[in-house]
Amino acid sequence: MLQTIDKLKRLGRYEDALQNALGMLSKKTQHPQLLYKVASLYDVLGQEQQAIPFYQAAIQHKLSGQDLQDAYLGLGSTYRALGRYQESLATFDAALALFPEAKDLKMFRAMTLYNLGHCKQAVSQLLIMLTEESCAEDISRYRRAIIHYCDDLDRIE
Repeated sequence: MLQTIDKLKRLGRYEDALQNALGMLSKKTQHPQLLYKVASLYDVLGQEQQAIPFYQAAIQHKLSGQDLQDAYLGLGSTYRALGRYQESLATFDAALALFPEAKDLKMFRAMTLYNLGHCKQAVSQLLIMLTEESCAEDISRYRRAIIHYCDDLDRIE
């Protein structure tokens, strides 16, 4: 059942996949993976507003693992794309409470912080992520200094 939706999605037949998923959903209204698939298909089709209640329902109906992390990312990103920045930030904060190491969530959260006008905090978080993830010698050499200044980017010593 879910494989058909995934196959149609891989083929780029998003509208067909969505109609198929909605048909299945009419029989299994609380199926978390199905709710998530509907949400992500609405998102892919540029129908972000329609995606929101399906993301919310998938999360509320005990979606788990990577799908849950992805649903939070989709919901937070959708809120951000629609200019609903406070809801986006709250969604990313809730997600990071469950998935504290999720770099994708941290990146999208930083974008939301930027949208909210918290540019220093956003840049600081991105710099910290860069120093943690970079294998480049020229960045890792300055890791300690970068992290020191991330606490207050305006600091003059």
